[in-house]
Amino acid sequence: MTCAADSTQSYALYLPSTYASAKQWPIIYFFDPGGRGRRPVELYKDLAEKYGFVLAASNNSKNFASDESKSVNAIWQDTHLRFALDAHLTYVSGFSGGARVAGLMALTCQQCQIAGVIAHGTGYPTNWAESKDRLLYFFAVGNQDFNWAEVMTVRRQREDEGLAYRVRVFPGPHLWAPAAVMQDAIEWLMLKAMQTGARPPDPALIDRRFHSTQEEAEVAETKGDAVAQLAVYRSLVSDFAGLRNVTEYENKLAALKKSAALKAALKNERAEMSDQAALENEVSSKMQAYVNGTAEDSVTLGNDILQAMRRLADDAEHAKNETKRLIARRAFDELWVAGVENGQQELESRHFEKADACFDLMSKVRDDPWPVLLLAETHTAAGNRKLAIKDLREAVRRGLNDAAAIESNERLQTLKSDPDFQKLMAELKRD
Repeated sequence: MTCAADSTQSYALYLPSTYASAKQWPIIYFFDPGGRGRRPVELYKDLAEKYGFVLAASNNSKNFASDESKSVNAIWQDTHLRFALDAHLTYVSGFSGGARVAGLMALTCQQCQIAGVIAHGTGYPTNWAESKDRLLYFFAVGNQDFNWAEVMTVRRQREDEGLAYRVRVFPGPHLWAPAAVMQDAIEWLMLKAMQTGARPPDPALIDRRFHSTQEEAEVAETKGDAVAQLAVYRSLVSDFAGLRNVTEYENKLAALKKSAALKAALKNERAEMSDQAALENEVSSKMQAYVNGTAEDSVTLGNDILQAMRRLADDAEHAKNETKRLIARRAFDELWVAGVENGQQELESRHFEKADACFDLMSKVRDDPWPVLLLAETHTAAGNRKLAIKDLREAVRRGLNDAAAIESNERLQTLKSDPDFQKLMAELKRD
């Protein structure tokens, strides 16, 4: 959908098949860090159909965008111009940097009256920690996600402050959560709306959620997993108050909070966070010196960074202890993404040599198309078409197979008249 008031802004949309303007509908606004609005809509459209939600995902909001508020305002205004939306059932969601945009929209847009946030792969927006918000906040994070420690820290803050939250950890790295996790998020928001009267009670949903959460509690008790027990007891107490008798779980929650088992589990969790931070700190200072160009011997420093990150990658695959493998994986991914994002910042500032150095180094660390595509963007901006097309060929070799995305890339537009670029696109479309 192109925004009526600003043709430079657009969004991907899903309307339930039963949509009619005679009633007001709940909506979820999505923000992807790469401005790929279709991605969350495609992932979650079946849930939107099942539960009767409108989905709208910005194509313009992305990491390092100069004015995120423009995209937020455009999508808000256009959807309210076109559709019948429920002011009490408006939610936002995003992945990674997009989750920070979603949280900021919830915090700063007074007219939006956002009722809840679904954050994938990250915690709060920058400078959020001091906020005493009353928002509903659902966090979804992979157990390998480099932002796992951040989400666990936010979970503790919200627990200590008595704020509404739910956290789901799923197997996997830094990515949009699977549909099953998103279903949990949507049902949780629906349940909370029933508690406040914003939605009429749905006895079948309430019963199903209550029984499934009781089963989660039984599994956590059997495993002796104190952190999981904390999560399910908290859910049974806070999410079903006024809907079911939760006295039993209030007593269990109070006892658990005083237990040695929970204290030990939280101590182990803190140790994981500290170990990850220590591994990252060993490399991040070197990375900063490499980016800034302050090292006396940048070649040697670059090799030191490569060796350190390759050791982390090896530990992530082969460390004997599963926890150590997870910690190494999170640290490696955090450093790799930080290295790429350092390059993106330099590219935005038109510091092409520094951007080139960052992307080239990270392309050697992992056989991934992302830094090589960014090298193509950097060389295009610097006027080196031949090298840019060579980079694109390498990105395709590494798995970049979306010709439409390459052709629509704003930074690559000057390549479109080049015969070698046209040949590459023809090959990609044919394959």
